[in-house]
Amino acid sequence: MEGLMKNKHAQRIVFALLLTFTLLLAACGNNAANNNAAESAGTGESAAAATASAAGSAANGSATDSANGESSTRIIKTVTGDVEIPVNPQRVVTDGYLPNLLLLGIKPVGSTQWDLENKVIADQIEGIENTGERSLEKMLDLDPDLIITWINPASDAKIIEQYEKIAPTIAIPYGEFKDVHDAVNYFADIFGKQDAAEQWLADFDKDVQTAREQIGGVVKPEDTFALMGVFVVDKGFYVYGDGNYRGGEAIYKQLGLNPPAKQKAEMIGKEEYRQISYEVVGDYAGDYIFLDQGDMISEVWGEDEGVWKSLDAVKNNRVFQLDPDLFWGNDPISLRLQVQELARIITERAGS
Repeated sequence: MEGLMKNKHAQRIVFALLLTFTLLLAACGNNAANNNAAESAGTGESAAAATASAAGSAANGSATDSANGESSTRIIKTVTGDVEIPVNPQRVVTDGYLPNLLLLGIKPVGSTQWDLENKVIADQIEGIENTGERSLEKMLDLDPDLIITWINPASDAKIIEQYEKIAPTIAIPYGEFKDVHDAVNYFADIFGKQDAAEQWLADFDKDVQTAREQIGGVVKPEDTFALMGVFVVDKGFYVYGDGNYRGGEAIYKQLGLNPPAKQKAEMIGKEEYRQISYEVVGDYAGDYIFLDQGDMISEVWGEDEGVWKSLDAVKNNRVFQLDPDLFWGNDPISLRLQVQELARIITERAGS
């Protein structure tokens, strides 16, 4: 193999010609891809199982730097198969995992619009180019040597194919990581940042322990906490599990709060979200309710709002309104702040 960078100029010319015919197809799939990435946990083997330790996965066939005899590329096992990447990527474009890279001290050359709008990293994005809603032309202009995306190749293979024409692409479908440790260590293995990951996770675990101690004095062991939310687009009402949506991991995995019995039996560890009818909302309501986009209750429930107001948690002021900007994401930086924010609002409510 002659290496990843050779003939890059010729590849760019060929791709530019092909791009005219493929942009329309890719654009048509963007809306579906966005929804799939943000509201579907995805399918396929888990990132941890698919990787088989990216740190040690240098494999046969890697290109060699003739100057020092060391391999300049290595093979990473992913859900799309083996991917040859540079040993030390310098120009990374990411679609969905910007905070994961920044916490390790890696600043990509480009990232998507919605990544850059994540308020928890607003002070860290200077110099990162905006690739819009997956603009292939912009990504090509940035000349990346690696692309990392959360697109699920099982449902959006055509987008992955376009990415692969630009640079080696690692696809990690949204929801593939079992927890924050799994996520941080995965990227640390790819970039050789194990020391940075170990320190970040140690600090994260300390924050979680502090938060648990804060709420330990005000939360009774038998108290139950439901996680619910309004979704204006489909006029739906949702219950969330302990996964990647609306702070579920922070509430149930990190802080260890108890879900209501029905939610625990049917969803925890099994189902990340479920749309429910207004008639059964009481079956999922706990002693306390964490509510996403609660200011939309009246608009969405309409004449059925009386059902909501009849819940014991609502009548007794035991509903916690979540900041949708903070609790929308499940990246490690957001998760850390979510844990701290949950401890704050719980202890403040107890003292009021």
